Amino acid sequence: MRDWEALVEQRLGRLALEPEERAEVIAEVAAHLEDICEEMLRQGVTEEQAVRRALSKAGDWQDLQRKILAAKRREQPMKKRVWQLWIPGLLTLILSSFFLMTLQQYGLQPRIVRSGSNTVLLYLPWLLSLPFFGALGAYVSSRAGGSRGFVILASAFLRLRLLVRFSSCFRSA
Repeated sequence: MRDWEALVEQRLGRLALEPEERAEVIAEVAAHLEDICEEMLRQGVTEEQAVRRALSKAGDWQDLQRKILAAKRREQPMKKRVWQLWIPGLLTLILSSFFLMTLQQYGLQPRIVRSGSNTVLLYLPWLLSLPFFGALGAYVSSRAGGSRGFVILASAFLRLRLLVRFSSCFRSA
């Protein structure tokens, strides 16, 4: 009998997936082709014809490769984005909010900065803690396999939120 996995791996050589996903897809396609070939052999077809028919069932290998990648991309992006960007970003936001709440409960008084009719309260210890929370978000994003851009966005999540908030305060002045 043929080594179907080696044959499929050769035909789907440039399948751009994670190594474990790639191995899983190759094993699945190989098992499917082997099942087809065994069924043909049970029907009395010669081994050479059974292999040829099984390979013809796969069709165009490049087209099969495109379909596999399209199916994998459809199921993956949102899941990856959630684990690599949104969860680390929201984690830093929630933890920093709890830290600010704790500082306020222990009597931390804010520094008051006035800008025209707007008043801004600055909690200096909390502001100094933001890089640590950003580093935590970057670490979580990196551990989830985030790209460099997602890691940077997860680390800057709080600063971007504050920037939007402060710009809206000063714009209305």
